[in-house]
Amino acid sequence: MIETLLTQGENASPLWLNLKNPSQEEMDELSQKFNLHPELVYDCLAPGHLPKHELNKGITFMLLRAYDEQSSPEEDTVQGMTKKVALFLGNRFLISFHRLDLKFLRDIASEYQKKNDDEIYLQKLMLELLQGAVETYQTPLEEMEILCQNFETAILHDRSTLKWEEVFRTKSRLMTIKRMLWHTQNTVQKFIPFHETHLPLYQDLKEQIDSLLFLTETLTDDLTNLLNIQISLASQSTNDVMKVLTIFSVFFMPLTFVVGIYGMNFENMPELKHPFGYYSVWLFMIIIVFVIYFWFKKKRWL
Repeated sequence: MIETLLTQGENASPLWLNLKNPSQEEMDELSQKFNLHPELVYDCLAPGHLPKHELNKGITFMLLRAYDEQSSPEEDTVQGMTKKVALFLGNRFLISFHRLDLKFLRDIASEYQKKNDDEIYLQKLMLELLQGAVETYQTPLEEMEILCQNFETAILHDRSTLKWEEVFRTKSRLMTIKRMLWHTQNTVQKFIPFHETHLPLYQDLKEQIDSLLFLTETLTDDLTNLLNIQISLASQSTNDVMKVLTIFSVFFMPLTFVVGIYGMNFENMPELKHPFGYYSVWLFMIIIVFVIYFWFKKKRWL
């Protein structure tokens, strides 16, 4: 479906055309009318593409991925978490391609339609669309920040309530967002507005991407540290078990040795016929236990 979102001039010539889930015929029609490269038109709706920037015959092509606010919290893939939108910026025209509905795109179009400005700068509109796509990552990152705080609270107070599958999934989602922001940053750096009045908006866009990337990296590091803490705690628990087993073995090893000696079937063992032989062996083993106990105490192993 081809939709005209913005027009200008007495003849109401279209400035911004929006194609939502277009047919092949509609795409071919616009490709011929505006002299768009066929390969770039194909990239618009082909699945799997990451953000990129290309300049062909004076027409700027930008492919973006915005966060899908309707995506499931279980999703951690690029296709499952994001929506793709392609933009063509030429001489007095802007064309947007996308399959699914994009709220930020609709909001920006509504704002421009309300303003009804006499002069519309398409490069500024392009920058605002880029900013709108980047801003879609703000809310999910803030939600993941709260999740990370809950994870840290759980591991410090009640580890039984902590679900490690959720921790791993959150980290995987963060890595996907980080990947998208990194590609978007590279894409934006290649698009430099030629008009000086648009440079502040361009700088704000770059700073916003940097800020979101920093937040993403911080949260990823926090989750990595959290997983390292879990591994350390698991190792400590294993060490505690081994410590207990080692202590028991140290106590019983000399006793087993004594019992093993007196369990041998030799006739010439004088202690066997001594009237206090049995009690002497018991006393000897008790002394051994106390000696080991006080030695452990002195070494502060108990």
